[in-house]
Amino acid sequence: MYRTSPVIQPFLFIIDAIGYLFFFWLKFRRLKEPKRILLIRLEHVGDVLMATPAFRSLRRRFPNARIDVLVRDFTAPILKGNSSIDRIITWNAPWLSKLGKKAPWSSVTRMVRALRKEHYDLAIDFHGDIRNILLASAVARYRIGFGVRGLGFLLNKTVPYRGHTIGRNLRLAKALGADTRDPSMELHVSAADERFAQSNLKSGRWACIAPGAGRAEKNWLPERWAAVADKLIERYDMRIVLTGSEREAALVASITSQMRNPAVDLSGKTSLSQLAAVVKRCSLVVCPDSGTMHIARALEVPVVGLFTIEDPREWGYDEPRYQHLKGKDITVDGVLSKIQQVYHNI
Repeated sequence: MYRTSPVIQPFLFIIDAIGYLFFFWLKFRRLKEPKRILLIRLEHVGDVLMATPAFRSLRRRFPNARIDVLVRDFTAPILKGNSSIDRIITWNAPWLSKLGKKAPWSSVTRMVRALRKEHYDLAIDFHGDIRNILLASAVARYRIGFGVRGLGFLLNKTVPYRGHTIGRNLRLAKALGADTRDPSMELHVSAADERFAQSNLKSGRWACIAPGAGRAEKNWLPERWAAVADKLIERYDMRIVLTGSEREAALVASITSQMRNPAVDLSGKTSLSQLAAVVKRCSLVVCPDSGTMHIARALEVPVVGLFTIEDPREWGYDEPRYQHLKGKDITVDGVLSKIQQVYHNI
């Protein structure tokens, strides 16, 4: 399921074949009770949220260890207040540049030096990226991850990369002896952020439409979003709030201009934590496969997610209150049908 460029696959195969011959002994190294653990989750909002069940399982397995997590700066706010984490370290890895800032390549050496000073006994990579594996190998004595993209020979233990992302992350914790029966995600909303949401969303039942997904190929047509928004107002007597980043403000403006009814536009006006508070105040969220979808599920807010390119079996939710659609040409009627299913379970 992990996508790797066909161009580099043969080279990785050769490197792995040689690497396993020279580093086979790493598989026999035993992990002593770790005192310091580094969790590497350098990707996006949904990736971090879907790793929080594993974070909690690891905290319960190693209650006396110091657990640090390495994330990008724009995802760090969603871990604020998470009792499973002792310290949040932020780094905008230079190879992850699709969203947010990226640090210069010179920062790699500085980050490795800083992490080595912490003397980690255990590092866990939640992505399966060869660069994360190299980082883990440089800073921790014992490493565990997926190894599906290559360099798995540098890991002391690998687990299968399959199934839903939450279950996949929990499998890493289970390989270390953790209890992984609780798959619920964790996201804490502060009182200040809740006051922000209350000041912008007054009385009534609210539906949040978050049309942007960070990648153009995931987005839906503005006129279809407008049609869904109007139906939510007219059929379900809901009020509409539209959210998004600053660069998605034009998309939101295009939607509101095509609506028959008024809506609240908060695009570019919320921090990530404030967005979470807005979502928490809503009765329904409709959005593409995006961080907002995972925020809604983490907060147990009913959600309908639209998938155009990613596999919902890995990233989606198929439960009475949490539904998804998959396809290149998702229709308004299709979305409204899913909303109807969710509405009856609200």
